Amino acid sequence: MKITLNKAARIILLGLAIQLPLSCSKNFLKPDPQSFYEPSITFTSKEGLQAAITSCTRNLTYVWTGEGAPLLTDLLFSDVAVDGTTDKSGPAQDLNAMITPTSNNNDINTNKIGWFWFEGYKGIKYANTIVSNLDRVPGLDTTLRNEMMGMAYFHRTFRYMWLIFDFGDVPLLTKEITTPKFDFRSTKREVIIQKLVADMEFAVQHVPANGDYGMVTKGACQQLLIKCYLAAGEFDKAIAVANTLISSSGYSLMTEPFGTFVNPMPAVHNITRNVIWDLHRAQNKSIATNRETIFNIISREDFVNSRQSMVTMRNALPFYSGSGNQLISTPSGKPGLSASYSQTKDKIDLRKTYGRGIAKTRPTWYSSNMIWIDTTDLRHSVSTGNWMRMEDMVYNNPSLLSSGDANYGKNLQKYNDAGKLLVTDTIRTWYDWPHYKLWVESPRSETVDNYDGGASDWYIYRLAETYLLRAEAYFWKGNLGAAAEDVNAIRRRAHCTKMFDAGEMNMGVILDERARELYYEEMRHVELSRISYIFALTHIPDEFGKTYQTADLSKSSYWYERVMRYNNFYANNVKTVYGTRFTVSPYHILWPVPQTDIDANRNGRVNQNFGYSGNEQNVPPIDNLEDAIRAQE
Repeated sequence: MKITLNKAARIILLGLAIQLPLSCSKNFLKPDPQSFYEPSITFTSKEGLQAAITSCTRNLTYVWTGEGAPLLTDLLFSDVAVDGTTDKSGPAQDLNAMITPTSNNNDINTNKIGWFWFEGYKGIKYANTIVSNLDRVPGLDTTLRNEMMGMAYFHRTFRYMWLIFDFGDVPLLTKEITTPKFDFRSTKREVIIQKLVADMEFAVQHVPANGDYGMVTKGACQQLLIKCYLAAGEFDKAIAVANTLISSSGYSLMTEPFGTFVNPMPAVHNITRNVIWDLHRAQNKSIATNRETIFNIISREDFVNSRQSMVTMRNALPFYSGSGNQLISTPSGKPGLSASYSQTKDKIDLRKTYGRGIAKTRPTWYSSNMIWIDTTDLRHSVSTGNWMRMEDMVYNNPSLLSSGDANYGKNLQKYNDAGKLLVTDTIRTWYDWPHYKLWVESPRSETVDNYDGGASDWYIYRLAETYLLRAEAYFWKGNLGAAAEDVNAIRRRAHCTKMFDAGEMNMGVILDERARELYYEEMRHVELSRISYIFALTHIPDEFGKTYQTADLSKSSYWYERVMRYNNFYANNVKTVYGTRFTVSPYHILWPVPQTDIDANRNGRVNQNFGYSGNEQNVPPIDNLEDAIRAQE
């Protein structure tokens, strides 16, 4: 059963009321004998339990929301994007120099590696508090108990999936820590995966199929279980769960226009209605008509006390309208674009049409050009208005209009007729982007001259990814025909004409389709790291003819092969206007564990990853589940 806006607001606000007073230290090792819930209050009603789960959900949404969202850090450690802010030395571009265990790794101006560590364990702490206290509630209905346990397992597993594929072997925590503890130990990744599989099998059995938007449902648990099965090498089980989710759970791909049609600025950028545009409108992501939605963020302008802005148009668009900067010139050398909304109101308002970008995440040539192999693909369609190119923007500087300059309203040029570059910084200022996905209405921007991207529901899981996960499972099984058909199902929906057959299938084809379909949705580094681990686990050759070893992934991995082949910035050590060069190394498949937590754990050892200082002090991690559980006592 789907919920009304009013009920959604009540649930989110209740969760917020519980979470806000309960802030905890960034340091997950810091002694914290008090539960962040008061069990005698929270665990006495269904509403209280739902509020506890909602707090977990709200904590999760921060991956995708806000300026410099953590998602952007994940993307820059991949083949699809880099940090495009080139006006200073702080951004994560020279990864070899910038990424260390003691560097500033949790800041909007650098990166959010530390966020994934601290917030990962914070989410696990929230979930473990629920797990540890459910059985202490007198008279709790067994069905409700199991539902809540399954939802808590989902949230714990979701965090662990990013922790183990961002940081490798990490401490396994499965219960609430109520006394000071300084002897945490790292546990082998495969042992943690074993636990995650068992937890998600329980969740799929007990979490209900229907639920409020934004809450964990059986479908969300099935999607996460598929990823756990893949990580564990249980490919037949992954296929079986995907079959159920695709064919008999009430979900389906959206193949025709639906819901509310929005055409925000037709005089400047007209939209021809199509299914891809409708699929990604905020108004259509969490409605009964949309059968593709599995699990969403809920954030809306009407929910004043809990809304979170997506800031997609600031994070991911080119920096073309900076105040006081002549970023893009006309062929005659005059400033081409307006620096503020107020200058162009009721004329050619590019900020309101597209957004005020700063290029915090900048696509690679691979993701903005190389993968687009089909001129009819709706996800790359300029004619419908879905895709935006700088060449399709127009000169709108008011001085051009007032002086009668013929360039006003004409399309931008990257070079003049003599071949002179008209752009001061092509990394930050000149690239394509998926307008259909990144445009989010910003009603609060009318008075502040700042079109960043307002509140919006956002996909965490949808059925399109389920098809691509099943394609991956078929690939690992060697059933390349079935893998191709699942990729083609997504391509048919996008109106592509190029379809793949078994002879063309490899993991690269699947990942290319993921890049086309799931940009700014999936945690790309997590997925590439997970797939790299499976390549090493199975010893199956990749499309480059290489095989890998699990013990040596920080020296040689599928992730690094793709990054060096498809991320043109790292591969070519591109130099920014500030003078920084883009660099990356094989060991960046895993990130550094914060040195503060290693040092605070004075009676145990949390291991550091290869390539970072302190790695030489590592000790063998826990290698079985029984010892990992016992180590928490």
